[in-house]
Amino acid sequence: MWQRELVSTERGTFEIFVCGSGEPLCITHLYSEFNERGNYFADMFIQSFKVYLVNLKEAGNSSKVCNEKELSMEECP
Repeated sequence: MWQRELVSTERGTFEIFVCGSGEPLCITHLYSEFNERGNYFADMFIQSFKVYLVNLKEAGNSSKVCNEKELSMEECP
């Protein structure tokens, strides 16, 4: 089972799920939401890596956006 954590940053709070051991590997998404059940794609890496699944803003229990630009891949001031 994946362990749920909340990580606070200057850009907001992000919900993450962690499983596995070894070197870190981060996986995120654009349109889905991760939960304690993990992810089929990520599950293949947990034998070799400590995998971090990150819910971006507006997904799961991560922060909500203040303006629409926060959902783009461009840097926001």
